[in-house]
Amino acid sequence: MSVTRRDFLKMSGLFAAWTALSSCAPSLQTAVAPTAVPGVVPTRALDDDALIIHTLKRISFGATPAMIEKGKRIGIHALIEEQLFPESIPDDETEKMLGQFSTLTMTPAELFALEKKGTPVQELIAATITRQWHSERQLFEMMVDFWGNHFSIFIGKNFCKVLKTDDDQKVIRPNALGKFRALLHASAHSPAMLVYLDQAESRGESPNENYARELMELHTVGVESGYSHHDVAELARVLTGWTITRPRDQKLEPGTFYFNPEVHDNGEKHVMHMMITPGGEDEGTQILDMLASHASTARFISRKLASRFVSDSPPPELVDALSNVFIQSDGDTRQILRALFDSESFKASAGKKFKKPLDFFISALRVTGTAVKRSTRGLQEHLRLLGQVPFTWQPPDGFPDKEEYWATTSGLLERWNFGLLLMSNQIKGAEVDLKALTKDAASPDDVVNVLSIRFLGEQLPDDARSIMVDFASSGNIEDNLPSVAGLILGSPHFQVR
Repeated sequence: MSVTRRDFLKMSGLFAAWTALSSCAPSLQTAVAPTAVPGVVPTRALDDDALIIHTLKRISFGATPAMIEKGKRIGIHALIEEQLFPESIPDDETEKMLGQFSTLTMTPAELFALEKKGTPVQELIAATITRQWHSERQLFEMMVDFWGNHFSIFIGKNFCKVLKTDDDQKVIRPNALGKFRALLHASAHSPAMLVYLDQAESRGESPNENYARELMELHTVGVESGYSHHDVAELARVLTGWTITRPRDQKLEPGTFYFNPEVHDNGEKHVMHMMITPGGEDEGTQILDMLASHASTARFISRKLASRFVSDSPPPELVDALSNVFIQSDGDTRQILRALFDSESFKASAGKKFKKPLDFFISALRVTGTAVKRSTRGLQEHLRLLGQVPFTWQPPDGFPDKEEYWATTSGLLERWNFGLLLMSNQIKGAEVDLKALTKDAASPDDVVNVLSIRFLGEQLPDDARSIMVDFASSGNIEDNLPSVAGLILGSPHFQVR
């Protein structure tokens, strides 16, 4: 394809504008595109409206104008309480959209019987994106994403292609805002988890240590708790017999958990100074209860929640406070989140979280009012290029939640390209009505103001705003409109939560 002189000049102007925007990134670094890495916004006191916008950016996949208006109307505390009880929020439109995914309600036996085993994978990914994009229950979907990443399962491994749907529907979603103890027990009985971490193959004569190791290191107490390899080996012995039925099993329905006493190690075990007397399946139940209430688990989970909602390196005093709430409430997620959102650390953290690719992708769709025409496959391809398709992280530690992992040159360029293509309606199946979004704008200055407030919830800082107004004024505003919108989506200010 040949590039005209006009196209070249336009792209040159876009790149120059992006370079300039990156140089006034919300950080203390000196940045030059395309290697500029957005950092953190200096701490500033937030007024009531700014606190609502900040909170919504953290508890949702994108703070839409409707959410912001509602937050200002009912107040921050009422907004958080409403989101903490998602069953009270009507979500009929989203449920209607989910009706197209027939495999979501199928049993494992029905899924195993499907001729196309890839269908459950495709539909679960599409349904997850649909929920994050459209659901009114945004904090709930955020916590589903958090716990699904904490108890990460790679959907491409063996029977996980079929069983991950059941894990999402029966393990993660019912417990996303409940007590950690219930979630841990549900995950330990999840056929998808037992397949993914090889527990389903563990036998008394040769225990597989994979699940036992990750249960301690990644799911509960963490590596800093001081457990030893001996503890892992003993826990693996405790869990022998925890397995699943296979697709051709004639006695029980395929794809379900069951305890097989014939392959269980019946000897005495010692895990983290706890003696376990022979007791079959109950041995594992005792260990799970111990791990769920352990002080190291309280700290590990509290730090991870603080990292997700406050900053990559949360203040130790915040982690301590959340750990105390965890212990006192028996791991009640709602109570922990209340304490987190009410903390001064949270209020002072505006702009200190870099969006993971999925956060960026969904937030762009939400704030631009993107509509889908027929299929989301075109959009999903761009999510793949951005690097975070749900359930596709192969190691058991889940997608990283650190700026340093995602804020790479190639990653930022993909975000820039996605924003420009989305705003130019060049992504198959997706459509943005920019004219409707800017109908009240009478000048380039107005366009920048309207789009900034729409996409960011607030005006761009003066230096960035001046750059955008200059670019918007450098020709026909109607022709420049998609580029202006795309540059704001690609700007450092849209990359932070």
